Amino acid sequence: MKCKEVIYNLSILGHYNWHIHTNFSSCAKAEMNLSNILTVAKNAGLKKIALVDHHHRREDNILMNLAKLKNELNNSSQGKLKVVLGAELSAFGIGKYSDSIETNRKIEYRLYACNHYHLKFWEHPTTKTPRAYAEHSLAILTNLLSAQRADCIAHPFLGKYLKDKLPNPTLVTKSITDNELADILELGKNNDVAWELNPSLLSDPEFTKRYWNIGREVKVCFHLGTDAHQLLKIDTKPFINNLKLILGNS
Repeated sequence: MKCKEVIYNLSILGHYNWHIHTNFSSCAKAEMNLSNILTVAKNAGLKKIALVDHHHRREDNILMNLAKLKNELNNSSQGKLKVVLGAELSAFGIGKYSDSIETNRKIEYRLYACNHYHLKFWEHPTTKTPRAYAEHSLAILTNLLSAQRADCIAHPFLGKYLKDKLPNPTLVTKSITDNELADILELGKNNDVAWELNPSLLSDPEFTKRYWNIGREVKVCFHLGTDAHQLLKIDTKPFINNLKLILGNS
């Protein structure tokens, strides 16, 4: 599901939540069943949501879970709420993916995580410096975007998953130059890939401003996703309000 709308009004972007996990993700709360998610999303005034459970290993049967969700969805009342069924896939190294290309083509919305460095199977650079991790992340993204496997990139660039390996994970984003950021964002745009606005950005306000401003200059498509693992996180308004404080954007 390629990005079709370029929107830079945060209030409008907040009508869509492109990153919600169901209890098919082991890290999500048991309360994250489809019925509860639909109720909370409708009460929050959302227009469209995407359900994207983790797919870390090829042996995980993401297609079976999607089929179950589709069956539940067909037997539920969504009202005006539109629901997209997808997956949070893993680009866990340069040219290394959790999904086969056959599985990839059967998924409606393909959200890729490229920086889950806390997971044991994730590839790491040879040296463990902030700049090495920045270069490694950019290389993973370059390969992924060129392969045209993705519809959106989840919580990109951020070093939050390196908090046990680096004294200050924000040094990863600080080491990415404006030109490098513009180039990779443009590569995504040229391959119709959206870039996620994720609550993790709130912990790195300096990068958030660069990401947002350079993204708008390049004219990329942003998707807003709260990475909800519990019902409380489905409503986008708290995140939007905090993001506006950082960006000074209404």
